[in-house]
Amino acid sequence: MMPKTMNAYGFYDPEKENELPTFNKIEMAIPEPKNREILVEVKAVGVNPTDLATRMMKRSADDSFTSLGRDASGTVVEVGESVTLFKKGDDVFYPGSSKFLGTQADYHIIDERMVALKPKNLTYNEAAALPLTAVTSYEVIHDRLDLFSISENPSDVTLLIVGAAGGVGSVACQIALNYGFNVIGTASRDESRKYVKNLGVKTILDHSKPYREQLKNLGIDTIDAVFIAAKVDENIREVGKIIKPQGRVCSLLPLLDPLPTSFFGKSVTFSYELMYTRSIYETNDWIKQHEYLTELKNQIEQGFIHSNLETLISEMNEETLENAYKQLMTEHTIGKIVLAHNKK
Repeated sequence: MMPKTMNAYGFYDPEKENELPTFNKIEMAIPEPKNREILVEVKAVGVNPTDLATRMMKRSADDSFTSLGRDASGTVVEVGESVTLFKKGDDVFYPGSSKFLGTQADYHIIDERMVALKPKNLTYNEAAALPLTAVTSYEVIHDRLDLFSISENPSDVTLLIVGAAGGVGSVACQIALNYGFNVIGTASRDESRKYVKNLGVKTILDHSKPYREQLKNLGIDTIDAVFIAAKVDENIREVGKIIKPQGRVCSLLPLLDPLPTSFFGKSVTFSYELMYTRSIYETNDWIKQHEYLTELKNQIEQGFIHSNLETLISEMNEETLENAYKQLMTEHTIGKIVLAHNKK
């Protein structure tokens, strides 16, 4: 029998003057799914930089309760009247949205258009590491950079992924390699470079050093497309030097400074990627996120893509959430951090 209330973790005051807010556990009513929404019993959640961005965007005068969390995996326990893709008992995974309460709770509401069945060969913990980063990567490859339009042969297309060892970069590398694109990654630390090599990336640049000379030593003059998945302002000028004329660049983060003039001279196409655009604006093609996640599920079950779960925290509570976000804020994490949700 379904309980009527649940625990949720979050904060009231964003405490922007402090490193992190004070996390609280509260009891609240379990929401009811409507229309195309499903109610999921949460089994694991991933942490992402966007959670911290949500905290910073909250106004200090706003005393409402804010629950963070996007990535999640779990089991469907209720469905809205218009749901057609899922039923009670389905194991699912998804990236969440700012339109809904965060996933750091016992139960969570989400629209079915951004959900897929959990890969059968992954645990809940392994699955919770992937959705946000994977949907982001698919959107970059298909919708922003449109890599398949550059050449009929993917192996003729060179994609540079800046920040290849991070949460997004590590999944983008796997997806792009699986499609057959020629992938070059960037990583500066020995540990990160080893991790990226293990993903199958054969060519790795050090993003703390000039790109052009490193590429020249490899016999490469220009790059067809670049996905900047980390520290865009620190890397954008180097990207401008090596992107080919009429090349394509996509950034995961907003630029604080103007684009380099080299982008103008080369007629470079520049785009941003925000995975939440489709859900926030309920675009007509929102269903693509379900389709991308379903493709990911199939690729995982065939053994082509692996979970990038690197740090597992065995319980979710006020203290472990604080520790997880402190680790994320170091900006030296490899892969993803996941908290298992063992309800108490």
